[in-house]
Amino acid sequence: MVATFEQARPLRHPTAKGVTLVFAQILPVMAIVALFPAIPKLFAHFGGLPHAGLLVPMIVTIPSLCAALFAPAAGWIADRFGRRPAFIGGIALYIVAGLTPLVVDDLILIVASRAVLGLADAFAITISSALIGDYFGDQRYRWVAWTGAATSIAGTALIASGGMLADISWRGPFAIYVLAVPLLLMAIAFIDEPVSSGSGRQAGNSSRFPWAAAFSIGSITLIASIIYYVEPLNIATILAERGAGSSTNVGLIQAATSLAYIAGAFLYRQLHIRTIGTLLGIAGGLIGVGMIIIGLTTSYWGAVAGATVQQLGGGMVIPALLAWGQARLPFDQRGRGMGIWATSFFAGAFLCPPILSAVAGAAGGLAPAILVMGMIALIFAALIRFSMGRRHDATAA
Repeated sequence: MVATFEQARPLRHPTAKGVTLVFAQILPVMAIVALFPAIPKLFAHFGGLPHAGLLVPMIVTIPSLCAALFAPAAGWIADRFGRRPAFIGGIALYIVAGLTPLVVDDLILIVASRAVLGLADAFAITISSALIGDYFGDQRYRWVAWTGAATSIAGTALIASGGMLADISWRGPFAIYVLAVPLLLMAIAFIDEPVSSGSGRQAGNSSRFPWAAAFSIGSITLIASIIYYVEPLNIATILAERGAGSSTNVGLIQAATSLAYIAGAFLYRQLHIRTIGTLLGIAGGLIGVGMIIIGLTTSYWGAVAGATVQQLGGGMVIPALLAWGQARLPFDQRGRGMGIWATSFFAGAFLCPPILSAVAGAAGGLAPAILVMGMIALIFAALIRFSMGRRHDATAA
């Protein structure tokens, strides 16, 4: 068992540390969603180049792919050489890579810079996740709940900001990455190297890696991620098919339903002492019911209701999985373990579209596929609830 509070010395600037780490969790969201509105402008500028049909979408997608690939390595580096230097170096690399398209006009170089941005994302998300566990111990639930709320709010704000900047130029949305500069300064000022009170060791002194725990965390996170992403990636299409109106109306509806995600994050905060089986049972049940409503409804108001229920469960599931991983992994291997968690979560986002496409082909369309995935979510929630709902070592606190 790991110590419940792992700082051997009094924690200095705890609020500033927490805010810095929550800010870092927003970087992967910033890497992707800020560019959504710019895709037409990018095609207009680069569309005449060879392979533009492949390369332009990669500007948006390749950061997540690279984050998934390199997250375990980022965690290993943090465990081996120290959390603080790896975290600060990752943020600095993020700034350089993110701002590169402001000064280059070569599509290949831009795609390469986006791959480097994904590598930097791997350091930011993995090490900030590990540090939340390192610094806050059994109070980690407070900050993972704020992570859920902050990423939802930031996602909405970044899409809006990216749209306004894209109206100025195709380069405009890349200027958003200057927002990582204050984060770098905060990291330098407030992030120090954590020390385990259980062993007195600093990060870098390795014990045997807990493969069984990592496999359990990774596999459940992968399945939960695939199920979670069904609604966010497809609700706009469903709303349009159900007569929600213009793209602006669809965007406003999505922004409104995302408020339920914030509510779900704070619902998790109230229920955090329950086991991970209970928490995932509740979250999976809400996600499943929401998707079933979406799959069955014939009106866009019904789809709005289903999306709201789904987002409530979505707001619970990510903080619960994050805190569970932090709690089960030992201090000196937590960076590597949270890298596996991050890889599993990002992999779920990549696997969701082809899986849903295959289900849609078999079920006869997108709405029936969402209905099927909702049923699968309920089965998953029930299995997790009854297999892990009473286990003492499965706490997500």
